[in-house]
Amino acid sequence: FTALYGIDALAVDVVFDEVMAVAPRIIPHLTDVSSELEQAWNEGKSVLFEGAQGTMLDIDHGTYPFVTSSSCCAGGAPIGTGVGPKAIDRVLGIAKAYITRVGSGPFPTELTDEVGERLCEVGGEYGVTTGRKRRCGWYDAVVGRYAAQVNSLTDVALTKLDVLSCVPRIKVCVAYEIEGKRYDYFPMDQELICSPSLKPIYEELPGWEGIDISDCKRFEDLPQNAQVYVQYLEDITGVPASIIAVGPDRDQTIFNGWEAR
Repeated sequence: FTALYGIDALAVDVVFDEVMAVAPRIIPHLTDVSSELEQAWNEGKSVLFEGAQGTMLDIDHGTYPFVTSSSCCAGGAPIGTGVGPKAIDRVLGIAKAYITRVGSGPFPTELTDEVGERLCEVGGEYGVTTGRKRRCGWYDAVVGRYAAQVNSLTDVALTKLDVLSCVPRIKVCVAYEIEGKRYDYFPMDQELICSPSLKPIYEELPGWEGIDISDCKRFEDLPQNAQVYVQYLEDITGVPASIIAVGPDRDQTIFNGWEAR
C-alpha cells in the first residue's frame, strides 16, 4: 500500500475510533429504505429522488473513460433505493440553455473563443467548491435526445436561459459529421465521438441580446426570440420544458405547464 500510493496504510483501530465517534449521530437515521418508501407510497405521499452529476458522466452510458464511478441516469434511483422501476411516474431532466463540462472528455460544441468566455463569465461557470472553470459550448441536441432516451425524460427544467441574453445569435447542434457520415444519434464508439474529424452540424437562431429577462414570470413575458428558442429545443429533443429558470433566485422561475404535467 505504501509503495503503491506513497502514503501510510490505514490503521484499523484508528478508523474504528473515528467512525464510532460519529456513530450516535448516524445510527438514528439508519433504516430499511425500501420498506420506508413503500410505506410512503401506500400512504399516498409523494417521493422525490434527486440525482447528481449528469448523463454523459454515467459510468455505463456516459463518455467513458471520462465518467464518474456511479449511475447518474434515472435508472440508478430504483437500483440504489430498492424500489421497483414502475414506482417512478415522472422523470424531470435538468438542462442548461447551453452546454458545460468540467474536466476532460469529448465536447463537440465547445466554444474556445470569446463567446465561450462570455458564457462562462456571465453564467458564473466555476465550480462551487473548487472554483474550477467549466468548459462552455452551444446546446447539443444530439446529447439532449440521448439523455431523453436513456432517462425516459417526461419533461425538462431548462436553466440559465437569461445567460443567452449576452449573445446576438444562438447556435444549436442538431447532428454530427464524422469522417463524412452524418450522425443524428449519439455514437457509443469512443473512436467516433473523440475523432478529430467530428464536426457539429449547427442550425442558427436569432437571439435577444441586451434584453433582461430575469424578471419574466410567465412564458408569454419572454421576448419572442426566447420563446422560439425554448420551443425549438422542445421540438428537437421531444421533451417539453415545464420549468424555465431566468436567474439564480428561486423566484426567477417560470412554471411552463408544470402543474399540468
